[in-house]
Amino acid sequence: MSADPGLGDAVRRAREEAERRLAADGYVEARTDLAPSPVEPLSRERMLEWALIEPDPDLVYSTRKLGAPVTFVKRMLMRGLRQYHGQLVAQQTRFNIHTVALLSQLEERIEKLEQER
Repeated sequence: MSADPGLGDAVRRAREEAERRLAADGYVEARTDLAPSPVEPLSRERMLEWALIEPDPDLVYSTRKLGAPVTFVKRMLMRGLRQYHGQLVAQQTRFNIHTVALLSQLEERIEKLEQER
């Protein structure tokens, strides 16, 4: 079994591109310290948006060759388990929203205490 002749060219081109980027400082060195990088705080609106779970059934498919039968079986399983998954999603969404609400209340309390100080 022989290797694909185009594969050797692709590897050679990838190595050349990597060497070019390395020479041009195109790669950022990996961090060696364990200090967390600064992160922008999330807004309450963004947290509420993320709290709502909305699975998209159109994203259930198979990428295999002749994947249509696999996709059909997956979608039938989703359909058969719709009630169960609906209950799970509802419970998780309810928990997420209550958690965001509690975090918002805690933020407000902290801000109030800091202002009193």
